[in-house]
Amino acid sequence: MKTRIITAACLIVAAVGMIYYLPPYIFNYVIIALAFFAFAEYLSMFKERNHPLFIIAAILMLSMANSIMRMDAIFLPASDPATANIAEMAKTGEILWRLNMPLKQFLAALFGGVALIPMIALTGKDPIEVKFRRMNVYFFGFFYFGLTLGLFPLIRHYGPHYHWLLFMLVIPWVCDSAAYFGGKALGKHKFAPAISPKKTWEGAVSGMIFSVIAGLVFALTALKNENMWFVLAVALLDGIFAQFGDLVESLIKRGAGVKDSSNLIPGHGGIFDRIDSLLVSAVVVFVSLLVKSYVG
Repeated sequence: MKTRIITAACLIVAAVGMIYYLPPYIFNYVIIALAFFAFAEYLSMFKERNHPLFIIAAILMLSMANSIMRMDAIFLPASDPATANIAEMAKTGEILWRLNMPLKQFLAALFGGVALIPMIALTGKDPIEVKFRRMNVYFFGFFYFGLTLGLFPLIRHYGPHYHWLLFMLVIPWVCDSAAYFGGKALGKHKFAPAISPKKTWEGAVSGMIFSVIAGLVFALTALKNENMWFVLAVALLDGIFAQFGDLVESLIKRGAGVKDSSNLIPGHGGIFDRIDSLLVSAVVVFVSLLVKSYVG
């Protein structure tokens, strides 16, 4: 526990520093590197890292993530005070112009992955079962990491500050800690015994409650210019779905027959172990902000 706490504190300081002090282009490179190593680690869990398909799938996955990072125009109504409204932007074609190149890159990477991953995965002399498993493993990693990690820079640059990205990171961290300690103190009813035997309903509810409390702190401080009820609603949704992100990784680890995604981070396992809930959190926050930017 001591090692876990020290490592967590170092990771939190590093994450906050990157959020608020790294220039945008360097931050994007960091996310690209994170996506690459998370994808490689995920494939290593299934002993697929050394297959020739890895390099091709990784390039396509990173290209898709990079294209999403560049789609900041979808937030223009909320983040650009000079923009009057959606109708005016649609009339002038500004949205389409700013989304044109990243959208082309996104579609090229998407359809390239859909075409090449099964084509290459099914070559060779391995048994049919191995080929089918390989194709599914690569497909899941391609979409899961490519679509989610690309959202981090978009969320970072929503509005004039970087507070929403901090929110996206902190809520799952608070939820995870509250679920752990709440389950340890009060847990009696198993939540998902076949996937994660230690998780309980009491822990899950504790995580949701403290997620809302953390959301309230954000609403009163860093996000005080946002609608408080909107912030609380996003925090609640994040507290719910982030726990499913953790369960998804637990399911993957059971399918791969491993305890941790790797031993890279002392006391915490691997990269995937640390970002499992953050990937789902990114989707929740991104969709919430996207809806808000077009109806608010």
